[in-house]
Amino acid sequence: MTSHTAPHVRRRPAPRARQPGFSLIELTVVLVILGVIGILLVRWIGMESADRSHTAQRDLLQRADDALLAFAAIQSRLPCPDADSDGREDCAGALAVGALPYVTLGLPDRRASAIRYGVLRRAGEVLTVPDHDAATWDMPADADLAALADRAQTLQIIVNAPTLEPISQIRLWNTCSHLPASSPTCDDLPQLRTNGLDMCDALRSASLLPTSAGFVHTLREDGSGEIAGNVAYALAIPDTLNPAPLHTGASVAFHSPRRPAGGADHYQDKVHAVGLDQLWTRLRCGESYGPAIYAHANVAVAARLTTPAMHNYVEQLEIMLDLAEANDDSADAGLVAAAAQITSATAGVLDTIGETFETYGAWNWRVAVATAGIGTAVGGMIAAAVMKGFATTYKNRADNLLIEFKSTRDFPGMSQTLETAIQAEAQRADMLGIYPDAAARHAATQFGAATTP
Repeated sequence: MTSHTAPHVRRRPAPRARQPGFSLIELTVVLVILGVIGILLVRWIGMESADRSHTAQRDLLQRADDALLAFAAIQSRLPCPDADSDGREDCAGALAVGALPYVTLGLPDRRASAIRYGVLRRAGEVLTVPDHDAATWDMPADADLAALADRAQTLQIIVNAPTLEPISQIRLWNTCSHLPASSPTCDDLPQLRTNGLDMCDALRSASLLPTSAGFVHTLREDGSGEIAGNVAYALAIPDTLNPAPLHTGASVAFHSPRRPAGGADHYQDKVHAVGLDQLWTRLRCGESYGPAIYAHANVAVAARLTTPAMHNYVEQLEIMLDLAEANDDSADAGLVAAAAQITSATAGVLDTIGETFETYGAWNWRVAVATAGIGTAVGGMIAAAVMKGFATTYKNRADNLLIEFKSTRDFPGMSQTLETAIQAEAQRADMLGIYPDAAARHAATQFGAATTP
């Protein structure tokens, strides 16, 4: 049996399916898009980082400003700058610009060491102040805001008595020398002598002084380099890569906090400045300085002038009583004189009658005249009696008024007591200052009214 094998036939392979992919053009487009996205992402990350850095710097400046305000409220002065970057103030010299003493301020952030800090230290100058008349007088102006000193002076009557002309003087209270024995002394509690009122007085003196480029100040925001004014203190964070030349070295000038960033010099520093009036408001000086230094003192002066006026009024009442007694004595003399006139007129009538008898009635007309003299004398007696009544009434009223004013109600004594109490309250106000602590409050309550100016 013969078998037949089918012949082998070679077949061509089927064409493969086309694989999807990127062409060079498509790849180029993708790379370009990714590059643009990368550039935008890098710029966005950079801007976000810069914004976070600026926010952190502004926050750091705000925290430093809050710490400075708290320090001023508690210590009644601003801290001295840090000279050696150890975070602590250096008050040995009159350094006005340096690093922020963040350790002294209790600011727990090491980054604060990069803050440049300047404080107004302006002392030893004299202000010429116009008086109530055309004359002027010189007043020392201590405007060193980083120094603690007893500056707040008040108007006081230093010599005053009914027999003396009152003498006034502007000077410091002497509360420390009149504290009771049971109270702590001013050496134990220095805040009784130097407190926030003295800080406010320094701010007031600084505001009265003319602008000077020799002390801490800011420039105008337009970049002209002109001085804008002296400030209480200023803070600056210089840019790490491109710090402004003004914020380096010993310069007491600061750029304006409103100066825009950028410009030809690529300015990026952050500045925070507090003016004299701004610190005055933030410390609430207006609520305490005026009443304590002027209102209390003026009332105390008025009270001291009232006491001798009361004694002088007593003397006037005594003079009125003396005059009333003199008038009463004069009225008594008038009665005696009127009685004498009646007696004389009666004698005249009798004498005239006798002469009439001797002349056999030739002088009868003189009898009538003499009798009229008796009537006149009687009228004088009546008038003298009326004057006696008025004089006695006036004397009694003057005597009662003197007794009531001097003894019953004792206006001079009450005036003296009121004067002493007002004087003590004025001195207590000076002791308490603006933000008194518990120890100062207790010492003020122990300060007795039996004090002298």
